[in-house]
Amino acid sequence: FGLKAPILTPIQVLYCNLICAVTLGFVTAVEPAEEGIMLNPPRKTGKRLIGRFLLLRIIIASIVLVACTVWSVFWAIDLGKNLDEQRSQASNTLTFSAISICLSARFAYNSAFSMNLFRGNPFCWYAIAPLVVIQLLITYVPGLNSVLFGMAAMDGIQWGIVALMMTITFVVME
Repeated sequence: FGLKAPILTPIQVLYCNLICAVTLGFVTAVEPAEEGIMLNPPRKTGKRLIGRFLLLRIIIASIVLVACTVWSVFWAIDLGKNLDEQRSQASNTLTFSAISICLSARFAYNSAFSMNLFRGNPFCWYAIAPLVVIQLLITYVPGLNSVLFGMAAMDGIQWGIVALMMTITFVVME
């Protein structure tokens, strides 16, 4: 994409793969069944576990996640942010957009644009809250952010970009 350095360090990729995936995967593991799910006919014997709809959703989520992360980095570059600030932008956009995908994925047949998003599964918020706290720690704790993760503290404009990308991801996934 014309970037001079990788937008994520290896430790950020590892963090995202281990911490984010496990934490957000926990949400889907304990998600109660949607209303009306028993009205659907059972899956046919021999039919693939990942059907066309789910495969399309996975592809769209991957494209949106990468696009929003890269777009946010280019936006940070336009704002004159240094490499560590760009990496903070990428890491936070990636993590919070992954949270959006997780929230949307909780509903396969019904829309996530409902109050059930907030009250349907309390374990969802028990998984997301620690992830947000960890993300804030790796963004703002001196040494942890600069030495270990190659990041720097973010300003309000950067958090606005993260919120925008998170919203875009959620809306596209719905």
